[in-house]
Amino acid sequence: MADSLAIVGYSCRFPGGANSPEQFWELLEAGRDAVTEIPDWRWDRRAFFHPNPLEPGKSYTFRAGVIEGVDRFDAEFFGISPREAIQIDPQQRLLLELTWEALERGGIPPERLAGTACSVHIGISATDYGDIRQGDPEGGDANFMTGSTLSIAANRISYVFDLHGPSSVTDTACSSALFALNDAWQVLHAGKAETAIVGAAHLLLSPFPFIGFSKAMMLSLHGQCRAFDANAEGYVRGEGGGVLVLKKLADAQREGDTIFAVVRDQQ
Repeated sequence: MADSLAIVGYSCRFPGGANSPEQFWELLEAGRDAVTEIPDWRWDRRAFFHPNPLEPGKSYTFRAGVIEGVDRFDAEFFGISPREAIQIDPQQRLLLELTWEALERGGIPPERLAGTACSVHIGISATDYGDIRQGDPEGGDANFMTGSTLSIAANRISYVFDLHGPSSVTDTACSSALFALNDAWQVLHAGKAETAIVGAAHLLLSPFPFIGFSKAMMLSLHGQCRAFDANAEGYVRGEGGGVLVLKKLADAQREGDTIFAVVRDQQ
């Protein structure tokens, strides 16, 4: 246990109205199916749908696990102007909210971390928001580049919360969050930070990835993964986000932090 990490704060936003860890647990306990359809306001599903997977430019399904409120953001709360907020990828905005909620759950005032070498490690891979904005060149301004660049997903957290430790993004597709956690492990045990914020976010903001996965016949026709079942026919895309606040276990115990769980060293 000497090399283990303590989770001293956490937050999440998942499909099915699971906007807190408690709501996520309730969803799991009830066994509810959180898969729905992509909302009409994100794009015109009729314009991109066709039941034939071979139809060019079409997807045969838009079933997915979708979270709420990705179009809403309290920019003033984070000291961001409305003009800049429009240019910021909703994934970045979600990560800011989740970071605040994780610190709040752990009883950690953000000002306690300000100016410290707290590190930030984010797993993220989707570029949907930046991609769809490129169809409207006149809608971009000086904030577009930082708003749509994946590296800024970590850097913006460091900037807003005044964190001076390493700040990095990992993109290894579906394993991005796990590798971000590994990055935090390495930084904490190397003594480069005493606290690490680890998070991940993924939002489905464009029809084009659906079209690509549809052409590869990777998506479930019926909106169910059916893992390890003979009737499995593909997977279901989903979105969400989560943030952990980590310390070395010995540090958390010495400083009297609330320890919600322990990440153990398996070596």
